[in-house]
Amino acid sequence: MERNNSEIINAAEHLLYIIHTGQRRKIHNLCTKSILWKYNHNCSEGVLNDNLLINVNTLIKPSEVKRIKYIYHRINKQSSNHIIATGIYCIYKSVDKSTKEYYFDYTINFVDSLAYYIHISLIGNKNPTKIHRIISVKENIYNMDETEILYIEAMGSHTLWHCVTVTIETMISLKDAEIKLSDNFVKIHRSYIVNVTKIKEVIRCRAVMENGDEIPIPYKKFVSIKNKLLEKEC
Repeated sequence: MERNNSEIINAAEHLLYIIHTGQRRKIHNLCTKSILWKYNHNCSEGVLNDNLLINVNTLIKPSEVKRIKYIYHRINKQSSNHIIATGIYCIYKSVDKSTKEYYFDYTINFVDSLAYYIHISLIGNKNPTKIHRIISVKENIYNMDETEILYIEAMGSHTLWHCVTVTIETMISLKDAEIKLSDNFVKIHRSYIVNVTKIKEVIRCRAVMENGDEIPIPYKKFVSIKNKLLEKEC
């Protein structure tokens, strides 16, 4: 039976948890015998490869795992039985009554519900990206990486979030959206906020986005907004 996205995410989260908590028998049951592992720059083969599991659990010992926060997941279905899950998560490590954060990204390839490739990489101690929880008017929930947002457009009391792969209509106002965004976003028109990192070029009274959409810039504010955009790019 083909698994839905929620089931795949649950499987990925469970597998990552038992890896970081050193549950060898459960790892064995969820992986193929010839699984390929990669942790940072170390590669090895075999579901119960001791050296790699030791490397994974050196930075954060299983007894030090306070909790794991999953920041976002992406699912790619190659076929009904071949699925790739990737994303970012954070492990909170408990040491001497203090808590430290460690961020990782991961990729897991599943075939017939078993993992045959696992890649875990340490990113660092700071959240590498900002994730926005966007709720559409149809109440669909999107956990959208800020780097995937091109621009936001006001549409009455609603907003359209134009992203790389999807456009989401929400009930949030442009003013409220602006508060949630990072410094990479600039309001260049009363109805538009753009992601500076996604601007292809700035021409007379328009910002051309990576997808080819042209966002108007008011004539009287063009010079000041253009300079502001250039400052952000520097």
